[in-house]
Amino acid sequence: MQKKKEVKYKVFNTNKFKKTEFIVALVLGIVFLVMLGFAVCNKVFIPVTLVTFAMLLFSVCYYYIEDKSKKKIVYVLFSIGVIIIVIEVIFTLVNIL
Repeated sequence: MQKKKEVKYKVFNTNKFKKTEFIVALVLGIVFLVMLGFAVCNKVFIPVTLVTFAMLLFSVCYYYIEDKSKKKIVYVLFSIGVIIIVIEVIFTLVNIL
């Protein structure tokens, strides 16, 4: 008979990941503000601004997904992000055609 191999899992520091998630959300927020400024000046940047805003919402969702008390916020932000992506695709298709 073969012996079962013991599976060893590496333990990760979750506080380090939370800090990284916060930094990513912060950077996306700054990029969104820059893209929003460009979109005000030129119509070409509107799709990029919408995608960046959706990515910001998704990163905030990922940051709060472990918190049980904020599940409703996570679902609402994720839904808004998906709706923004759909709007961006429709906006791009309308401008192409």
